[in-house]
Amino acid sequence: MTESSNHKVYFVPGLHRGLRVLEILGAADKPMSISDIGRAMSLSRSSTFRLIYTLNQMGFLKDGIQNNTYTLGARVLNLGFAYLNQQPITSIARSYLSELRDKTGVSAHLSVLEGYDVLYLGSHQARTGYVSNMVTGTRTQAYASAVGWCLLVSSSDDELQALCDTTDMVRFTEHTPTDYETLRQRVQSARDQGYIFSKGFQEPGGSSVAVPVRDSSGEVVACVNISGPDSGFDFDKIDSFYVPETRAAALQISRELGYGGPA
Repeated sequence: MTESSNHKVYFVPGLHRGLRVLEILGAADKPMSISDIGRAMSLSRSSTFRLIYTLNQMGFLKDGIQNNTYTLGARVLNLGFAYLNQQPITSIARSYLSELRDKTGVSAHLSVLEGYDVLYLGSHQARTGYVSNMVTGTRTQAYASAVGWCLLVSSSDDELQALCDTTDMVRFTEHTPTDYETLRQRVQSARDQGYIFSKGFQEPGGSSVAVPVRDSSGEVVACVNISGPDSGFDFDKIDSFYVPETRAAALQISRELGYGGPA
């Protein structure tokens, strides 16, 4: 939503502060105290306490293990799953992801681009020990993964440049793009091939096949990928089995979204 000319009239500061508390705790790797949260928001202790008290009473926060600390409560998770379930593509993709998981023996996922992040909307974990650490609700940075490069296929060069200009492009592995030109080449490769096979691109010892999903206009709206530890793949069958199966699943979902272009 664009900012209204009456922004100051419509904007609710208290609601904004409450949601910021949830964002701050969601990004933290451990429970936080009232003082910690107050410092992060530049608020007084009394103002922070009222926010924490309200959210705690509603179930959005819960007490941490240590006294006077707080972490996210189950009600946040309920909202998250409600959001995911309201995305029509998740219900369309569910059976195709399950079938892809069963055929390949590794975990199958559906993800979308949200801002400059990859958001996993659906995750069907392998029935064997070859599970993936990417689960429903996981967020990763789009510039740093094969899934992200696939999701950026419909982005213009200017949009890719804007991503690079506003992102701290940290190097996770030797394959991680850390500048515009390298990212542009990765995205162009996904455009040209129609998929990305990665081996150790995001983290050592992990592999994946990622394929874009398109809507009725031909725009990329999601990505189907299979991923797991290297031990879950037969690398002699990447081109003959894993890539075709993943592409078939992505195409079936695309067809249900109205895509009429070539396979």
